[in-house]
Amino acid sequence: MNANTNQPGLDPVTLSVVWRRLLTITSEIGYRVMHSAQSFVMGMVQDLGPQFISKEGEILTQVDFLPSHSLVAEIPSKIIIERIGQMDPGDLVIANDSHIIKSGHLPDWTFFRPMYYKDELVCYGYLRGHQMDTGGALSGGYFPRAYDCIAEGLNIPPLKIIRKGEVNEELYGLILRNVRNAAGVRADNMTIYGSLGKGEQALCDLIDKYGLDTIKACFEEMLRAGEEGMRAEISKIPDGEYTGETAVDWDGSTPDQPVWIRVKLTVRGDEMVFDYSDSNPQVDFVNSPLGNTHCFTSLGLFLTMDPSIPRNSGTMRPVTIIAPEGKVVNPTYPHTYGACACTSGTEICEVTIQALGKAVPDKAVGSWSRHFCPDTMGRFPTIDPRTGLQEEYFTAPFIEGGGTGAVKGFDGWEGYGGHTTGGVLYRGSVEHTELFFPMHFHTVRLEPDTEGAGQFTGATGNYCERENEDLTWNKNLLMSGNSSGELFPQMGQAGAPPAPLPEMYLRRKGKDELEVFKCIDMTEVYPGDLLISKGTGGAGWGNPFQRDPEMVREDVEDMKVSLGRAKNVYGVVLDPDTYEVDYEATEKRRNELRDREEYRDINLVMEEVRSEKISWDEARNVYKVVVKEDRGRIVCDFVETQKLRPRY
Repeated sequence: MNANTNQPGLDPVTLSVVWRRLLTITSEIGYRVMHSAQSFVMGMVQDLGPQFISKEGEILTQVDFLPSHSLVAEIPSKIIIERIGQMDPGDLVIANDSHIIKSGHLPDWTFFRPMYYKDELVCYGYLRGHQMDTGGALSGGYFPRAYDCIAEGLNIPPLKIIRKGEVNEELYGLILRNVRNAAGVRADNMTIYGSLGKGEQALCDLIDKYGLDTIKACFEEMLRAGEEGMRAEISKIPDGEYTGETAVDWDGSTPDQPVWIRVKLTVRGDEMVFDYSDSNPQVDFVNSPLGNTHCFTSLGLFLTMDPSIPRNSGTMRPVTIIAPEGKVVNPTYPHTYGACACTSGTEICEVTIQALGKAVPDKAVGSWSRHFCPDTMGRFPTIDPRTGLQEEYFTAPFIEGGGTGAVKGFDGWEGYGGHTTGGVLYRGSVEHTELFFPMHFHTVRLEPDTEGAGQFTGATGNYCERENEDLTWNKNLLMSGNSSGELFPQMGQAGAPPAPLPEMYLRRKGKDELEVFKCIDMTEVYPGDLLISKGTGGAGWGNPFQRDPEMVREDVEDMKVSLGRAKNVYGVVLDPDTYEVDYEATEKRRNELRDREEYRDINLVMEEVRSEKISWDEARNVYKVVVKEDRGRIVCDFVETQKLRPRY
């Protein structure tokens, strides 16, 4: 943060103190909800995000909560302000219809409360969080093949359910009648309302101490500092055009048809444009509403740029995002979008950091691991005595989630999840999950040889076995709508190869053979059925042959990397008994492998195939890269390439 200010009478110390206090109040709003929530994913894994929003709808404070809730806030906030108009003290607006507010999937409800000081509107309190249920055909929201967005869940336009502190029971009752676990949903909603109210009180205390004019000046300076910091960072990037592309495996409806997301980044002076016009037309389920597309573009940018830059709306003023209507990155009514954050949002972040990595390789970030942790929903054979209703559950423990990609100088970190989580989603408790839901985890561990190779490696992926238990008389549903990456790996940066591909299987009770369980799918599971997931790690940075042999040795000792992978991927020869590095043999091995055709960068091979410098057969037979055509475009078949290439 720049210590100088442009606001008359505002000194840097006051700005710093007020700014930090506003961030603390924002965090307190979120933590009150997290520690009181009935929703498993809000209470146990921190699936929510609070913020202060300016009177104009701009993000003022962004703290360490889920990026998919926090960074998305500007577009829905401006729409809510425009549609609702006058908001009085004590009002609460809720909304989740992303064909209106352009936010995210239906289980994530946006809560919007005006914050007044005496009789003057100062700003708004915002919180977005994953509810226990949002109606629709099935609990949870992560099921593909819904007929339309109405089938996905209750679509709530911006509605003022509380007016001047009084709940509109007629209107709110209609909403609660159309969700499962209505008592739990109401409890969470009122907790959010109360926590935003406590935030308003804390803001008023701050104004009492420093004065309203000073707080307003701080708001302006916070936004100015964000814009100034981002413009300075962009100015360091060479002018030019840079691209990124990847694909979601499919949309859950149309087999063998990947959903491509492509971006062209244009840098000119201190401004940049991210253009997604070349992405596929809208499909089913994995579409990304406009705000979600802005959110994950912002996330990729923040992961690459100076981390000291404020993450508010001022920071994004020099950035233009083009996402035409009717594309997968900006769907139209009534297309579905239930997987928008965990799948397409992840890929949007990936293509953003791919393009930025080409522009500034030293700051490049290897893609984080993909979401790879299916959800389960069903009913218990008991009646809740408080409501008289049969108890139903939905759980997304995120226990199998992977970790981060590498950056120059640092390996990725295990256990931080994928881009959607931003490293702040809590990993659910195994014990808590087993206590409250019909599942038992046999194994949760790191899986060797799943890291994205490189001079600096991505995080190691996870291996997990979880069994569906006999606690219900009903079948349960297993949903992998929040998982992807079986066909398209995370790409490494600065010469690093792609990360290994993950795998997921079901072993049905009483059967020995494994049944493939696809991403972006769903299936019935019964007592004794076992889900086996071999998750993906993060992608690496730099050429694996430049990795310090001692670091490879440590990875082998820690059982993250096998002796064979050390030799064939990193060119490091170790004594099989002592794990000591044979430096002479390592140098010889690396020289032997370095110029082999099958170790050539896949992106370079694909560029030569597309320019017809080499044939498809030559790519396969010489460079071990399998090429295919997808809707008129020449792309890499990563599944078949993985089978041929030792560098995976």
